[in-house]
Amino acid sequence: MTFAERLKEVMKEQDLSQSDLSHLTGIGRSSISQYLSGRNIPTLQRQEDIAIALNLPADYFIAENIATDEIIEKARIKRLTLTQAARIMGMSKDKLAASIEAGEFSWGHIVPGKGKKRSFYINGNALSKVECIDLGL
Repeated sequence: MTFAERLKEVMKEQDLSQSDLSHLTGIGRSSISQYLSGRNIPTLQRQEDIAIALNLPADYFIAENIATDEIIEKARIKRLTLTQAARIMGMSKDKLAASIEAGEFSWGHIVPGKGKKRSFYINGNALSKVECIDLGL
C-alpha cells in the first residue's frame, strides 16, 4: 500500500479533512493535497511526524506488515465541541475560545471559515493527555 493510500485510509477512519490534518501537523494544505494525490511523497521524518500527530506508531507509514485496522481503531481521535471542552476545563466557552485563539492550549485550534466565521478543532485525546484528565477514551 502506498503512503497516499495509507494516509487516505487513516483520514477516512478518523474522519479528518485535509484542513484538520494540516492543523494537527502544521503542514500546509497544499502539501497534504500533494501527498494524498501521490504527486509527492514526504520524507521519512515527515511521515513519522504525521503518524505521531495522528496518534499512530512513528513507523506506521513505513512499516510493511502491520495490523492496520487495529492500530487505526486505537488511534481514533475523539473530537470535542467547544462546549464539551469548556465544561471539562471548568471555564466558559468564551474564555476557552479566547485561550485557544491565544495559543494557550496545544490540543485546540481555530479552523478558519468563510468570512468571519470560525470553528474550533479540539482533540480530546491530546486534551486528556496534556491536562491529565481521564475522558474514558
